[in-house]
Amino acid sequence: MKKKIHCLLTFIFCTAFIIPLGAQNFIIGQVLDSESQEPLPYVNIGLQNRNIGTVSDEEGYFEFEVDAQKNNQDTLRFSMIGFEPKSYVLEDYLKQNLIEVTLTEETTALEEVILTSAQKNYKTKILGNKTTSKAIYAAFTSNKLGNEMGFIVRARKDPMILKKFNISLVENDYGPIKFRLNLYDVFNGIPNQTLLKENIFIETDIRSGIVSLDLTPYEIVIDQDFFITIEWIEDLGPGKLFFSGGFFGAPLYAREVSQGTWSKVGVASVGMNVEVRY
Repeated sequence: MKKKIHCLLTFIFCTAFIIPLGAQNFIIGQVLDSESQEPLPYVNIGLQNRNIGTVSDEEGYFEFEVDAQKNNQDTLRFSMIGFEPKSYVLEDYLKQNLIEVTLTEETTALEEVILTSAQKNYKTKILGNKTTSKAIYAAFTSNKLGNEMGFIVRARKDPMILKKFNISLVENDYGPIKFRLNLYDVFNGIPNQTLLKENIFIETDIRSGIVSLDLTPYEIVIDQDFFITIEWIEDLGPGKLFFSGGFFGAPLYAREVSQGTWSKVGVASVGMNVEVRY
């Protein structure tokens, strides 16, 4: 029997409270739509480039811990696809003792790629890692909400129409799980700004096998290099969630938490890919 290889770290989630303890502050609050005052779920919240942060829950609530002395001049950022981001100097935020944060819906549309009628002969290709290995497996790289991992897709000669996203699950004992699928442009070799106008979620309850998401309803056309990632957005408590893994495939990039820093994860790769037409 082949010995299983655990490539990355599993995740165990922690909770926090809104009380100061020495230099530590536990920040808790709720994010709302500024116009409707409805809660905003799955907002990315954290200190920029500090790997400290979280994701709001389905009711817009969030909580995480910061070091009020060490990080007092860092930028605390709230961001969500389709809304204008909001930033504070952490020290100012703590002084205001804000419990509610409001975000305003964006009015500026992203530029669209227009396909011309001259394109008649399309090619279909699967880009990324096709492994479905159960002998080599991988998991998210941190124990924090907002942990994200993905790979870069190189541009083709013609614009790419995104058709389907696939990821291979080795083991899932949570039951129903939910991820966010993200697309970013590339800056200095790492993910930069979102290319999406709306949130895209992947939901499944299968224990093992291929999870596929049809992307055709979103009409996504891209004519540049881009990153495609999955993001852990729900705290389900302790459990097991492993993906097919491998080595020397499309390199894996990850960040620990919302607003954190991106880095390349050695030679590890995860069995996820995207089907494109061009």
